[in-house]
Amino acid sequence: MLVRYLLATIVAGLFAGILLTPAMYVRTVPLILHAEEYENAGGHEHSHDAAAAAVPHEHEEEASPALPFGRLGNTLLINLVAGAGFALMTGAAALFLGRRITLQNGIYWGLAGFFIFNLAPAFSLAPELPAMPAADLAARQAWWLVTVVLSAGGVYLIVLRNEIWARIAGVLLIVAPHVYGAPQAQNLNSAVPATLASEFAVSTLATNLFFWIVLGTALGWAIQQYAQSELDA
Repeated sequence: MLVRYLLATIVAGLFAGILLTPAMYVRTVPLILHAEEYENAGGHEHSHDAAAAAVPHEHEEEASPALPFGRLGNTLLINLVAGAGFALMTGAAALFLGRRITLQNGIYWGLAGFFIFNLAPAFSLAPELPAMPAADLAARQAWWLVTVVLSAGGVYLIVLRNEIWARIAGVLLIVAPHVYGAPQAQNLNSAVPATLASEFAVSTLATNLFFWIVLGTALGWAIQQYAQSELDA
């Protein structure tokens, strides 16, 4: 019954992933390449955030046998998988909440996704370049996941519930992981200039904002055009 809905969702996600790739090559990839010069010069081994999902992950060298398609091919592949995955999650959330994603409200779904998956975690755990100090990867990923879950709950309570207690609880959920604190590196010395790190953090957020706006709009259009009749049936 929902085959067309799932297909429309996946196609929208793939479309957003494709458009994300050139955006990354304009905004973030040049900064990563610049930071790698410091990494190679200093012989550091650190992790960084460069994927669309902005989930902490280990830094992969371009020649890694696990990612054999070169930097552009690897980036495109990761973005396609991320786009389809986030689109499916957004579509599933809409079904679970009994809400429709349309061309008119798609951008709001996209902005919600950007806040939940990118902006909220970045308040305490900014995207990191190669050669930058970083806390334990598993600890950062666990904190990021908890922050995403709590932020999603907070957005639901603030946006979709009208009770005062719900909105207060939503704010508390969003703030809670930041009050607890994100994992931090013990040694903050870095060869990467602070201005480069700041520019990367801003560029990553701007690129992800573009991705989510495209994803939300594409989801609304695709579902409204090709799957709404199934949902109304």
